[in-house]
Amino acid sequence: MTKPILRVENLYKKFKDTEVLKGLSLTVDEGEVVVIIGPSGTGKSTLLRCINRLTEPDAGDIYLGEHKIESGKSNLSRIRQQIGMVFQDFNLFNHLTALQNVAIGPVKVKKTDKKKALKLAMKELERVGLADKAQSYPAELSGGQKQRVAIARALAMDPKIMLFDEPTSALDPELIGEVLEVMKDLADAGMTMMVVSHEMGFAREAADRIVFLEDGVVSEMGSPEKIFNNPEKERTREFISKIARLHGGDDLELTYK
Repeated sequence: MTKPILRVENLYKKFKDTEVLKGLSLTVDEGEVVVIIGPSGTGKSTLLRCINRLTEPDAGDIYLGEHKIESGKSNLSRIRQQIGMVFQDFNLFNHLTALQNVAIGPVKVKKTDKKKALKLAMKELERVGLADKAQSYPAELSGGQKQRVAIARALAMDPKIMLFDEPTSALDPELIGEVLEVMKDLADAGMTMMVVSHEMGFAREAADRIVFLEDGVVSEMGSPEKIFNNPEKERTREFISKIARLHGGDDLELTYK
């Protein structure tokens, strides 16, 4: 049996007068791929940022395994090392090569020997199909290549879970597929993942569970087949239909196929 690797319990977050998360609870099992969907402004990105304390929640508890994630605690840095995060924008160091960008975390945070870290970094670049770009600087890479370097950088820390915050939203349409392909490969390899995305084809193909967020809480969740083909709530059905129309049909074919 699988066990929860991440637990979010009764999470609240308000920005000024706007309540974004309203008692949200969610678990992610080890090896599970959970895709978070829903309209803009429903707290999807805020949820991910609260998990690793980039944003401080107002109330609620978050656990990675048996360890509570709390700001200001001495173990926060150690726990963050176990949570890989990939953002919309790539956040690469422009003065470092792709190889150096991937190696810097193990060297600076884990105090890994530099030679060993560079070897590890090359392995992760190979994993995302960018071994030939190891000595290239970010300015020499396409958006899709930059995002794949960012994924490799997160993987180099050997995380227990990967969080993806709309990782393709800043990419030109022709570059989206190469990033989704890497993410699909990670899912197939058993990586535990929580993904905020509007890429419904990826969600249908790669997710074990779809979570529909609305108004700061989990409105509905289930298997891709249930959510896409037989949702319980009318609001979920409306959202899926709207996204399908934007993709030019009801079949939500994979972007990268």
